[in-house]
Amino acid sequence: MQRCAVFCCRGMGDGIISLVLSNNLQLNGGTVTTFHPFLESFQPLFPDLPILKFPPLEDLEESLSQFDQFFIFFERSAPVLGVLNYCLRVYPDKTTVLNPIATPRNDYPYWEGGRFDGNRPFLDNLYAFCKDILGLRVVTKANGIALPEHIRLRHFKNRVVIHPSSSREGKNWPKQKYLQLCKHLQKKGFIPSLILTEEEKKGWDENLWIAPLFSNPVEMASYVAQSGYMIGNDSGIGHLASCLGLPTLTICRHKQASKFWRPSWARGVVVTPPPWIPNIRGFRLRDQYWKKLISVDKVLERFEKLL
Repeated sequence: MQRCAVFCCRGMGDGIISLVLSNNLQLNGGTVTTFHPFLESFQPLFPDLPILKFPPLEDLEESLSQFDQFFIFFERSAPVLGVLNYCLRVYPDKTTVLNPIATPRNDYPYWEGGRFDGNRPFLDNLYAFCKDILGLRVVTKANGIALPEHIRLRHFKNRVVIHPSSSREGKNWPKQKYLQLCKHLQKKGFIPSLILTEEEKKGWDENLWIAPLFSNPVEMASYVAQSGYMIGNDSGIGHLASCLGLPTLTICRHKQASKFWRPSWARGVVVTPPPWIPNIRGFRLRDQYWKKLISVDKVLERFEKLL
């Protein structure tokens, strides 16, 4: 196995899942560096897998000359496209491009690189890529995460961490519904705990369920790891919770997207709007009204099944 560079898409969840590829390459003798826009702040959680920010475009020649193989997760963002175009021009025989996309079709760009199936979770697709396409001898779904030794997993079993935000507002279930959910969970004997950044907290001041602020990602991950369950939008913290072993409930606006993007390390359920709501081009009724179509009662019902 050679010196490998893995370039991830910009989302937190993308990076956490992509580290499965990095971990498998390393377990099979590779020397692997993972590049991500901000995941290097999680480096203490991945002691055996070096994580760096994307190199500046003007430094690509020097930064990439040390590697023998390149694995690039396709995304139409400037950092990824810069690396992709450079590698395909300078190292075409050493570059593999993987497109993490939820569509069930196989006609999207770079499908042949990983042959990802949109009807299967991203995690399962990566496992199959390592096993069937790369032909690695040792294959695992683990991403190399390691918590401090004093952390006791799921120690506070009645604590439900809730992540009510995500990378895009269009993916977020309404704030008022999350607050109603917290009230119902509390009545059932659970301790809801909303994970929010300092900036996000400004719109949630009237409730008592906000988790403490964390000074770094290790503190946040440790807090999540010691909780009993996770509920949230399609977001990176859901994937973090799942890879730490927490049962997760994901609220997602689209059933097809949930098939590919649902957290799938630990036990999990997904809540999506009814499939009979049309999403015809030009109208997109499901995209417009999905937040109204997923009720608090429906989420509670699915949470009971998760238990």
